[in-house]
Amino acid sequence: MRRFFLILLFFCYCFGFSEEILTISEIVISGNKVTKEEIIIRELEFDKSDYLSISDLNEKIKKSKYNLINLKIFNFVEINHSKKNNEIKINVDVVEQWYIWPYPIFEISDRNFNTWWKEFSKSKFSDFSRLNYGVFLNWNNFRGRNEILLLKFRKGFKEHYLLSYQIPFFNKQQNIGINTNLQLFRRKKSFYKTLNNRLIYYENKDNFTTRDYEIQTELIYRNKLNKSHKIKLHYFETIADSMIVAENYNYMRSNTTKGNYSKISYEYTNENRDYIEYPLRGNYFQISTSKYIAGLSPVKNFEILGHIEKHAEIYKNLFVGSSFKGKWSSNSYQPYFMQVAFGFDDYVRGYEYYVVDGQDYWLSKNAIKYAIVPKKTFEIPYLKMDQFNKSHYSLFFGVFSDLGYVIDKQTNLQNPLANTILWSGGISLDYVTYYDKLLRIEFSINHLGEKGVFLHFSNPFGTKKEL
Repeated sequence: MRRFFLILLFFCYCFGFSEEILTISEIVISGNKVTKEEIIIRELEFDKSDYLSISDLNEKIKKSKYNLINLKIFNFVEINHSKKNNEIKINVDVVEQWYIWPYPIFEISDRNFNTWWKEFSKSKFSDFSRLNYGVFLNWNNFRGRNEILLLKFRKGFKEHYLLSYQIPFFNKQQNIGINTNLQLFRRKKSFYKTLNNRLIYYENKDNFTTRDYEIQTELIYRNKLNKSHKIKLHYFETIADSMIVAENYNYMRSNTTKGNYSKISYEYTNENRDYIEYPLRGNYFQISTSKYIAGLSPVKNFEILGHIEKHAEIYKNLFVGSSFKGKWSSNSYQPYFMQVAFGFDDYVRGYEYYVVDGQDYWLSKNAIKYAIVPKKTFEIPYLKMDQFNKSHYSLFFGVFSDLGYVIDKQTNLQNPLANTILWSGGISLDYVTYYDKLLRIEFSINHLGEKGVFLHFSNPFGTKKEL
């Protein structure tokens, strides 16, 4: 094979392709005090002994840096090269994050900050019941192999107990991994119906009104660096107070207080964004299909969910981003407790106070952002640990416009924002710093003419999943 490649290079040179071809003679990894070297090597777009032109090498170095940053176990990644004769030496230097976080939980329990603040102000700032508290052990890069161990013990408005273990690969070829988690949620105050796009709650101070149990296992195949395939097995069970079932027959769609179902899914992802927590360049594509299997709940529908993104720098420090997400479900009936559309992970900005139920939806988000302060790196004095003494931040001003539509075939008379075009526009100020921390302050106006300032702590184009 090498002889064939050398002959091919000779012919290219003879026909005028005169860009110098170099050989990667050595790859040196540094800064990885915890991370195993094979974890870093796995993410590189090049190998030792590869033949590359300088332009190809620079492109592969850029992609390799994106890959390593998106592992979310390094604060900084630098990849440099030095040339001697026709050989190239690659130096990969990383600054690792701090990986073990046994930190206390003290958080709001509503869908977003503004919803919580509105309810809190109604009580004249005296009702602290909608808060969660506890402890969360988050051990990233467990054993130095990019494994993740999660343990959560959370009390308060929405109790949550979690055990999760994620392994990126366990075979010699480093392309098959597994994720598994077990969760329990309990609430004494639970929403059981949506009326006029507002959640209606039922509270029992002596007993839990809902209990949710969830078991999920994912088998991951990642043969190429940016492409992955997942097979997911999921079991969900809920137990509700008899008063909830009496008030909303469609909560379970039966007179029983217990519902459950299983789900099997396939998911394909092509990830090519520079920084998944706040992308500025690159593209993303994901599609998944799911088949629900009825248990005590009459859930038999088939579901397709797609998500695409495109980000680009159109001028120095000026960026555009666009995303489109859609969900289609077959016509099988869906009980209230399993419907998810707008108002939780997915939402049209400017409608944070509303919940829009439905079985199908599409959502388009678009933004133009200018880096008021491009990424700046600085040293933090008096901190000796490498994981903390070097930080970065950036500040962006943005203009955005969102468009969305939810199709509700079951309860649309109680949900007037369903089956209606939802539109909003506004401006934002985004602050991004290390350890994937993000603060967005947004002013928006929606198609109802409502205006507001909203706070968020996640990527506006993505979704978040609670663990």
